[in-house]
Amino acid sequence: MVLRHDAGGGGHDIHFGIYRDENYGVKEAAAATTEFMLLNMDWAKKVRPTDRVLDLGSGHGGGTHAIVQRFGCHVSGINLGPQQNEMNLERCKELGIADKVDVRVGNINDGLPKEWESSFDYVFSCEVLCHAAVKEDVFKEIYRVLKPGGVLVFTDIMGSDDASEKALRPFTDRNATTYMGRPSKYIQAMKGAGLTHLCFWDQSEHLETFFRGMYKQTVDNKEAMLNAGLTEKYLQSWEKSLSERAEIQNKESVFAWGVFVAKKMA
Repeated sequence: MVLRHDAGGGGHDIHFGIYRDENYGVKEAAAATTEFMLLNMDWAKKVRPTDRVLDLGSGHGGGTHAIVQRFGCHVSGINLGPQQNEMNLERCKELGIADKVDVRVGNINDGLPKEWESSFDYVFSCEVLCHAAVKEDVFKEIYRVLKPGGVLVFTDIMGSDDASEKALRPFTDRNATTYMGRPSKYIQAMKGAGLTHLCFWDQSEHLETFFRGMYKQTVDNKEAMLNAGLTEKYLQSWEKSLSERAEIQNKESVFAWGVFVAKKMA
């Protein structure tokens, strides 16, 4: 609930955002990230209606919906939360794209289904790898399920290459993250899994603005979140965490974020 209001601004794109316009709120910024990722998918390899896409950590389905609506291809989602999956599929029915989407419950730390070997033309993922216990293993699984010539496009919240674990600890403790990746480490892990790294679009400059936008969303939507069952204590703690993230990013730039593109060469 809190992330739906904060990172998604009430929408289905629940991830960090790109501020192309000074008037953007978090909802518009998050949607801009999805748009940017779709462009990267299509430029890395032209997306066809006959292609299959894996939405890794599909959440409420914002990325899935955008992919199907843009390209007309089939998307399979895997996600930890059954309730989120239900919301995803319900929205697919509303959009008239239910025949193009399937989603299952799964944990990326348990590996991907064996039957998915060389099944997907694309893997799409937003802010999911930060929850992976062994990130190198997830890249190996992505490589395994991609078809030859398949493309990986993902974003993640990371520590900057020179940030200390101590500075990042409050974030990792709160977000069920064992440790935060680094841009250089992710590139190394992708290459180690057999993927060819194509590019990293560093969008870290937008993080402070987004943290502050999340804080504002929490304040503006507090009553709705309290009515939904969240406690005053929890929301106060969340507001404090967001404020601290914005301040440390402003002073020390300890967080990194952006869009990675890689390919499984044929």
